[in-house]
Amino acid sequence: MSTSAFVLPQGFEEHVSPSSFVLAQGPMYKRQREDGSRILGVRVREQHLNLHGIAHGGFVATVVDNAIGYNVATALSGSIVTAQMNIDYLSCARLGDWIEAEVLITRRGRRMCFAECTLRNGNALMARASCILVPIS
Repeated sequence: MSTSAFVLPQGFEEHVSPSSFVLAQGPMYKRQREDGSRILGVRVREQHLNLHGIAHGGFVATVVDNAIGYNVATALSGSIVTAQMNIDYLSCARLGDWIEAEVLITRRGRRMCFAECTLRNGNALMARASCILVPIS
């Protein structure tokens, strides 16, 4: 895919984060679902690639962590941090690919929140992850 031919998928808008780390990984985009959760999307750019020409695992983990954190913080109306994240890398993405992260909050407690994320490159399941998040004050 040509990086100059990028068209933002329907329903997505820019995800503006207060985190300079997240901004350095972007631009990222979000689309709100009917249930109130948000799908995070990003186009793989040159800065996201490893030496093999595919999306770096650290970048993939960043997208997953950001998608989960954004959805959980929004659902809990507060600040959270990731206490644990497990990720399975199942396929790859290349320059120009559009990837989307979809989150499911599986359990909310007073001290912890559990969530899962699937990351897709088109129809291909690229990664799946589970996280434990804790609120901070």
